[in-house]
Amino acid sequence: MRDAARADVAVEASVTPVENRVSNDFGTTFAVRTYSIDVSGDAPKLGDSVPMPSSTTLSYDPKFGAERVNEKARLVADGIVEKVKAFAAKNK
Repeated sequence: MRDAARADVAVEASVTPVENRVSNDFGTTFAVRTYSIDVSGDAPKLGDSVPMPSSTTLSYDPKFGAERVNEKARLVADGIVEKVKAFAAKNK
């Protein structure tokens, strides 16, 4: 939606760093980063909050696990879509 003020549902996602851990395993250095992902939803026109998926975490090493980020993003987005669809169906 180009104009957020016209949206029926506003979704906000925040990604917060939790931990950076460096280890040397099997002769390879791993730098694992862990992030917390929180999503909230609001239906301002209805004065209601929209239930969103529970908080989740993502841990990966950027050198070896960039595909994990893409997969986690897809899973989080799918969860948001399902919650918005359920909210819309309930509030027809």
